[in-house]
This record gives sequence, structure tokens and C-alpha cells, in this order.
Amino acid sequence: MNRATKILALTILLSMLIFSMGIAEAQVKKPKVVVWLKGAAGAVRQYDAARNDLTQYEWVNVTGTLTSKDLEGAFALIVILVDSSQKITSDEINVIKNWLATGRKLLWVAGDSDYGTDMYRQDTVNNLLKSVGSVLRVDLAECIDKTMNAGADYRVLGLSDKCDDEVKFLVAGVTRALFHGPAAIVAEVGGKYVALNKEKVPNVYRIMWTSVNGTISEFNEPPSKVYQMGVYDRYVLMALEVDTTNKNVILLSGDAPFDHYEGMYKPELGNPTRYSVQYPQQGATLLANILSWTCDMDKFFTYLSMPGQISSLNKQVSDLSKQVSDLQGQVAYLNSMMPVYAIIALIVGLVIGFAIPKYILKK
Repeated sequence: MNRATKILALTILLSMLIFSMGIAEAQVKKPKVVVWLKGAAGAVRQYDAARNDLTQYEWVNVTGTLTSKDLEGAFALIVILVDSSQKITSDEINVIKNWLATGRKLLWVAGDSDYGTDMYRQDTVNNLLKSVGSVLRVDLAECIDKTMNAGADYRVLGLSDKCDDEVKFLVAGVTRALFHGPAAIVAEVGGKYVALNKEKVPNVYRIMWTSVNGTISEFNEPPSKVYQMGVYDRYVLMALEVDTTNKNVILLSGDAPFDHYEGMYKPELGNPTRYSVQYPQQGATLLANILSWTCDMDKFFTYLSMPGQISSLNKQVSDLSKQVSDLQGQVAYLNSMMPVYAIIALIVGLVIGFAIPKYILKK
């Protein structure tokens, strides 16, 4: 084979290698996120922004009936009732339950307050959560904040400072995020409603909270099942529940990441002065963090368990420290007794010293 033939063969081989690498790269599927904007009649600006910003995901937008085909290959489903009058059918609930049964999924459900027609979302959302086996619920009222807000008490700026230790990795880079007219998040355990701001529930982790000047407003019947109007306290605005068997995460937010008048993701797109200059927030970072962590559930559950492991290790260290302290006390006691032992040894030595010669002389 002459030199020209060798060069040609090498060129062809290299071209084929590059081509095959390109095909392999094209075949790598992006993690799929389905956003169910149920009832949306047109473009949803914040959803479009997220899709353009977070290109590492395959984004699918469903506005009508949700089917199993829509969820094929998806790791995340975000449920947003753009039209508050929309209901989720039993068939659609079964589609979601079957999808969750395969494991390693994120179901993010957007709640809402009882203000105006927003109230119709509450029962629909709570029914969905109950149907999939979650204890999370939206409270049947509105949660406002008199101080931590974007110029009005219903434009609540949720805070991450009180996030449960187990899920603090979700709020990295997040100080606050917009919850526009939200509901507080509560739980229903064994038929009893639980105030999550006062009580921890197994497998439930609280993420975003109001300030100490949060309170409850009522606009429509029925009233809140756990809270009283006008009581100032910190209330939960976002929480998640984990299914450790199937490695699923059910996340409930008091309002939506997209739409619902003004969603959490980049509200500055609609009002840059308010949400970038006057009241900056990091809602986009919060959503990005949640998707980034839950697209790899093994990683998510590993980090979730770390605070418990650290607590266990700290206890072991504490126990070992106590043992060391006890030993040090014993050593100190022995050291303090050394002069006494020395005197006793000296006396014994003298007695023996005098006794032995006398014994020898008698012999």
C-alpha cells in the first residue's frame, strides 16, 4: 500500500469515527420534563423562558388531556391548572399513578389560595395529592406576609432560611422566591390535618417559609382546617414528601412556578423594576435546583440521608469524647495518687531493707 492510499484510508477511518461520535451524541437523551399547563389557551411566557434557559432538559408542554404517552421517558411532571375551573379526571390520575409506580419520579403540584376563582384549584389539587398517596395538602385559605413581600402582602417573598436541614441543598443560591397569592402548605395524616409550621411529619420536608409576619386571610368557604386568621407566625409555602420505596418525590408549592398571574420563575420578565431592582428574588434558581437534583434520584436520596448520618456520627464522636474524658479523669486521679504510692513503696522498701539483714544474721 503506497503512502497516498494509506493517507486516504486513514482519512476515511477518521471521518467515520467522527460521524459515529456525532450519532452517539445525538442518541443521548436529555432528561424529560413534562409541564401540564392544563387549560392554557396560548403561550405561557415563564414556561417558554425556562425551556430556553434550561436546555439540558427535553421540555414537553401539555395543555389538554394528560396521557401515558405524554409521560413516556419523563422524570418530572409539573401540574399547573392554568384554567382554575379545570378538573383532573380519574383517568388522568391513573396515568400519573402508573407513571409514579415505575419509580424515580418528581411530581410537582402547584397549589393556590382561596381568593376569587383561584379557590377552585384547591380541591382539585388536594384530590390529586390524596389519590397518589401523598399527605401534603394546600390549606383552604390564603397566606400573606405583611413585611416580606414585593410591595403588597399577597406578593409573598418566601424565605429559604428555615429550610429543613435534610433538603438545604435544594435552596443553594436562593434567599427568597415569589409566591403570588399562595396557600400555606399543610398535611393530612390519618384523617387529621397537621400544621406543618408546628409539627414535623415523617418523610415530609419543609423548604420555603414566610417571615415571622406571615398570616392567614380567608376569602371563601370553607375556612382553613388548621389555622386562624390574623395569627402572625411563619408558615410553610413549599414542601416535599419522599417515597423511599419507589424513590419518588412529591413536591407541593403554594403557588405555581409558571402562570397563575405571576409565577415563581423569573417574574421579572413581566415587571423587571419590581422583581429585579426593588424586590430581587431567586425563583429561577430554585426551580433549576429542584430539577437538577431530582433528575438523579439516587443522588437526591444520598444527599437527603446525609444530615441523619452526620447526626449519628456526631453522637458517636460525642460518646467517644465522653469516654476519653472519663479516661483522662482516671489518669488524672492516678497521677494525683502517685506521690502516695511512692511513699508507700518507700516505706515497704525500707521495711524490707531492714528485715532482710536481720533475717540473714539470725541464720
